[in-house]
Amino acid sequence: MPKFTKKDRPRRTRSKTTKTGVVAGGSGDDDMVVDDTLSVCSNVSDGTSIYDDTEAAAVTTNEVILSSDNLEEKLDSAIEGLRNKDLKTRESSLRSLQVIFSQKFIPELVSDRSESLTEQLIACLKKGNESEGKLAATVATLFYIQLGEPNDEGFQQFRDALLPVLRDETKSASLRRSYAQAVGMICFIASEDISSTVDLMKTLEAIFSKSYLLNDGTSPILTHDVQELHAAALSSWCLLLSTMPNNHAHDLVRLYAPEKIPGLIESSDADLRNQAGEAIAVLYEIAQEINSIFAEPPESLLTTLDKKATDSVKYKGKKEKRLQRATFREIFNFFAEGTSPQFTIKFAREVLEISSWTGRLYYNGFSGLLGTGMNVHLKENSFLRSVFNLDDLEAEESQKAKGNRFER
Repeated sequence: MPKFTKKDRPRRTRSKTTKTGVVAGGSGDDDMVVDDTLSVCSNVSDGTSIYDDTEAAAVTTNEVILSSDNLEEKLDSAIEGLRNKDLKTRESSLRSLQVIFSQKFIPELVSDRSESLTEQLIACLKKGNESEGKLAATVATLFYIQLGEPNDEGFQQFRDALLPVLRDETKSASLRRSYAQAVGMICFIASEDISSTVDLMKTLEAIFSKSYLLNDGTSPILTHDVQELHAAALSSWCLLLSTMPNNHAHDLVRLYAPEKIPGLIESSDADLRNQAGEAIAVLYEIAQEINSIFAEPPESLLTTLDKKATDSVKYKGKKEKRLQRATFREIFNFFAEGTSPQFTIKFAREVLEISSWTGRLYYNGFSGLLGTGMNVHLKENSFLRSVFNLDDLEAEESQKAKGNRFER
């Protein structure tokens, strides 16, 4: 049973097909600043993107890899390159796979090579090398977006390769951040075992819990890289929270919504503050959907959100302050006025409408991975279409037979 069918909740995203459309942001906030190079859907810093510094390398090789019609040969060549003993050769092959998997939807070709890809990617991940590991984590996640099917055995294989490095505090925070993002997304796509998902959430919480408030009410002093790791772990935790059955979701809201996650709002790191704010919105959105008795936030939380929405601390940069105010004003209005994020994405002749915090969480996660290939996958990838409740009009006939894993 697809795990999203285990929870009886209303749909969080809507879509419609039109012949014309304009991408529009959901906020009319004067303080809202949108970087022209980023998606209009997000007002949150891109600091936890899996792409990071690997994206630039992928973009520069994009035209070279995809300009040829012989894509299957290039795919085989890249997979074979992962076996090479030379680190540079393996990294080059990983970049090639990153471009192919993000810009093209080729599930049949990928499925036919899944055994070899799994073996080689796990070998790259286990080496724990900084640059190779980050690339392998990205490619492994894109690999599962290509497959888009439940595979608990495959998830366990990748989980067992990712978790030892993720837990190893002697490894760099940047590498561990990539692994935290990858293991969360792979679990989201491939795992149907609730107990495995809960165990992974506990592992992720053990990481970001080190940013919880201390006994004296102050935030721990941590480096920027470590706080970025905590933000990534929280994002993955939140992604998996959205897959929980109602009884599990109720318990998680009860445990984390009143104090634990709100305490992260006081972090000195902007990305972690904003991620914590959105996690709170997702928690209470789910609480409302399942009619939890904990669906009403305490007054102290509303006061904190309002304070962050109007923060004017001078030592913070202008862009950071505007981003925080825009983010927390939207979150505060969710509680005060019952409003949710509203924005649309035009692709081909369709328009995807996002109208919930969970929907925005999904869109930010997948678009951060797929980059400019997001529209291709929205049009052709039946798994991604099912996540966003898009109908099958634009999907390939061969993909229709797989059904919608996320139907309620």
